[in-house]
Amino acid sequence: MVHLNALKQRHPKATTDHPSQDPATLDHNKHKLGLLPPTKVHSSFSSLKTIAFAWSLFVGFLALLVLINYQLHYALPTPVYDAVDPTTGRVQFSEERVRAIVRHMSHDIGYRVVGTAQELETKEYLVKELANLKEEARIANLRSHETLPQFDVWVQVGDGSHRFDFMSKGK
Repeated sequence: MVHLNALKQRHPKATTDHPSQDPATLDHNKHKLGLLPPTKVHSSFSSLKTIAFAWSLFVGFLALLVLINYQLHYALPTPVYDAVDPTTGRVQFSEERVRAIVRHMSHDIGYRVVGTAQELETKEYLVKELANLKEEARIANLRSHETLPQFDVWVQVGDGSHRFDFMSKGK
């Protein structure tokens, strides 16, 4: 039989039977000696508080990402009111000009039902506006030393006839 003092020298904490010693330390020492069955070792991520905190950070990040994407998707550019860029002197797209054209088409001309006089008036008005824009672009091209883009206007004329190809036969 092994003497008690020899055990104390090898495992001084395991053999102490002081009532002042912590019970958790005694259980730990018993596990070391193999007197108790092994228990599950807990990591720092297994606590419910840590898991809830990690999920709240993740959900918060996703919410922030959704908010930023929503703002970027629905953000409108600043409107341009001047027909001529004040810094370069070039003709530019103007919100006021577009509003004037749409206002004339909706208030002055009215409904544009196919085959009515309003439809013909709208076509003539838009062709006139495009011709004015083309002339302004030509003049701006002559004034500048750079080659600016030019554009052509093509107006499709409908005659009311249609061609239907049905099973390789024209009707």
